[in-house]
Amino acid sequence: MEAIKKLRDKNIFNDQSIVESMIEKNWMGSPVIKRSLLRVRKVREDDCVCEELGEADGKAYKIKYINILTVDGQEPNELAAVYGLGPKTARFKRKNTE
Repeated sequence: MEAIKKLRDKNIFNDQSIVESMIEKNWMGSPVIKRSLLRVRKVREDDCVCEELGEADGKAYKIKYINILTVDGQEPNELAAVYGLGPKTARFKRKNTE
């Protein structure tokens, strides 16, 4: 959550970002939890308003930053590390093969 707030402050996470999160949809009258890609429409202090990619219903979802799994295809902590906004993750550590 802190990584997303840092990305938001540097305008890396904005209303053009694509996020992945779990949303609740109705299927045959029953609620179903689905992992989905969402386009951010409005960025706010502790959450964002998104709409699902590939759906024409135009339904908006309020997603809290803590529930965001990826931002533009990367985990928020890794993306923050790429921009120098957080500590380096395990992905940055290289194994010495000599």
